This record gives sequence, structure tokens and C-alpha cells, in this order.
Amino acid sequence: MTTTGIRAGWRTPAALYRLISSPALRAAFGWDLASRDVRWVRPVEGMTCLEVGSGGGFYTRALAGHLGAGSELIALDPDAGSLEVLRERLDGAPGARMTYQPGDGCALPLAESSVDALFYGYSLEEFGDPLAAIHDAHRVLRPGGQLVLFLWRPVIGRRRREPVLRLLESKFTRERISAGPQNIRLSYRR
Repeated sequence: MTTTGIRAGWRTPAALYRLISSPALRAAFGWDLASRDVRWVRPVEGMTCLEVGSGGGFYTRALAGHLGAGSELIALDPDAGSLEVLRERLDGAPGARMTYQPGDGCALPLAESSVDALFYGYSLEEFGDPLAAIHDAHRVLRPGGQLVLFLWRPVIGRRRREPVLRLLESKFTRERISAGPQNIRLSYRR
């Protein structure tokens, strides 16, 4: 597995990912629910959305359904094996046309101004250089495009989070914020 773009020493352990992704546990505690959370992304017919750090695909199926059949969802992750498992799980699922792209979240393998929306569902905090990731998000997002980020506070502490938030505020126009004890959800427009 390649970890380019992932912070050295941290990758959400598979057992922890399975635990925190359990639908029953999430519903019982009111935690993130994919079908509700993907509504942060505003669907537009024919749009291209990049999910950066798709990993185990917690949001991918719900995001594809939310975007609809006339759109494209690109699932990007540095681990090509995870993407192949995700492709097999989502084969034939309704919603947006799916593309699976191995790649580095700090150096997105896409052309300038090529996507309408970027979605980071608790992935930015795992990048080795989240500031580089924000700069590259600005590069690939079309003018008027939407950037949605969910940050998990236990992984991206205040010292690491504050420069990221300052850069976001300088490069994008904030539309929405929701902050809880465990997470911060942000929506920006380019």
C-alpha cells in the first residue's frame, strides 16, 4: 500500500474504521450518517464531484446516489487495492457514473478547473501536508465550485487545524459551518 499524501505514522486502523462506520452504532449515538451527510454537497445535473480519500467507501454509495445518474463521481484514494474493493462493492449501484482513481490527495491527478465539487469525508486530517491539499483543491475546483470538508477533531488537533482553516478562509468563500465536540463540517465556494 502506498501512503503518499498520508501523514507518516497515522492511518485509520481497519478495526477502528469498521467500528466507527457501523450503521447501528452511528444511529444509536447520532453520529455521521452517510445518507444525511452527503446533502452538504449540492447536486447539479451533469456535475463532476471528486471524493478525496474514499478509503473504505463510507460516503461513496450515498454520494453517488445523491448526485444522480447524470453526474460523475470520482473516488480517489492512494490505495489502489481499496479502490478495487470499492469498485466491486458498488458495481451496478444506482446514481452517478463512477470512476476510480488512485492518487495523492496533496497532488490531485486532475486538470486545473476540472471538477464542480470536492468532498473530503474525514480524509484531509490523514494527509502529510493538508495545506498542499487545500492549494491543490483550489487548483482543480472550477470557479463557483463547492468544497466540502468534514474534519475529525481527535486526529487534526488545534495546532494542525488552525493553519488549514486560515488557508481555507483566504482561498475560498465560506458558506456553511457546523462544529461539534468530535467534528467540524465546512462548505466553501471557489
